[in-house]
Amino acid sequence: MKSDQNRLFVIHAGTHKTASSYIQSRMATNRDHLERAGILLRYPGAAGRKHKPLSRALQKGHWSAWRRYLRGLPQSLPLVLVSGEQFTQPLACPDRCRSLSDLLATAGFRLQVVFFLRDQADYINARFVHSTRRLYHHQSFAEYVSVQLSPGRKHIYDYNALFSGLIENKSIATTFLPYGSQFGDPFERLLELFDRSAPPSGWRPADPSKGNVQPGCQGVWLAQQIGKRLEQLGISGRSLSNTGGVVRRIAKEQGWQDHRYCGFDNQTAADVSAFFADSNAAFAERVWNCAWRDRMPLVSMRRREYQPPADGNERQQLNALVDRALFDLARHSRRLTKVLASHKSQVATFRSAQSPPG
Repeated sequence: MKSDQNRLFVIHAGTHKTASSYIQSRMATNRDHLERAGILLRYPGAAGRKHKPLSRALQKGHWSAWRRYLRGLPQSLPLVLVSGEQFTQPLACPDRCRSLSDLLATAGFRLQVVFFLRDQADYINARFVHSTRRLYHHQSFAEYVSVQLSPGRKHIYDYNALFSGLIENKSIATTFLPYGSQFGDPFERLLELFDRSAPPSGWRPADPSKGNVQPGCQGVWLAQQIGKRLEQLGISGRSLSNTGGVVRRIAKEQGWQDHRYCGFDNQTAADVSAFFADSNAAFAERVWNCAWRDRMPLVSMRRREYQPPADGNERQQLNALVDRALFDLARHSRRLTKVLASHKSQVATFRSAQSPPG
């Protein structure tokens, strides 16, 4: 039997690359302020300030984890807030979402879901930089865009199709907010949905490390070269840990972050806009009752990529950074350590064999 649903359970569900880590950091540092404002922030388990275990349980349909979490919530505050960009895909699945809504209803909650959305060209560019930096691939930008627009991937960016189940489910309050610096701070925009104003002292800032810092054009190039070298060594970048941190540290040391990467120019970005035009028009009409561009301004694009010299000191320094990154990665991978050691031995043997006799 369902109890009266007089409390609100809010899931900030991403999407990816819309400052979710920043929002989560501000949530954590303002936890006491949030509770005084009637917003309960609780994490599953004792370790870490993450709601990822809940999104993982939702993805797999492990409802026992959700029941344990709900049982541990105090009854004192009217709104519970969780956050994780990993919620996007499972919440877009109608069956999973319906089951979650029913489970929350038995605990006295109404479900509200909040998404931030980027214009597709801007979103694809951001995902390219992120996935390249994490060594998930070493594709060129053109190759990456082609894959993202293929039938197997385009659902990530087709908001009208992706979120159709949520839009049609009138028992769930779903809010879609356009993402971009021109709209203001995303953490504060999230709280404004619930009429929560800042405390007199103001909301505390996020951890500086949670800012949306790109590795820059040279950092993207560096990551691609690391990926190519790993492929030559027979190692998958996805099998390694700490991949994103290695490139980011080098980029920060070299001062590359201010030269932000962009693979699109205005014409190729317009081609992507045209590709999604019909879907975006239908989505905007369904959720905002207006045209897409009335809520999602066009992002100006100017291609910025790095092409290193073929030789000389600069190229030697870059090659040395690739070597350094590989050995940094090997500190966390016994297999890569062995492969690098074997490769180094093979190179030494080859050079010795090529050397003229003394």
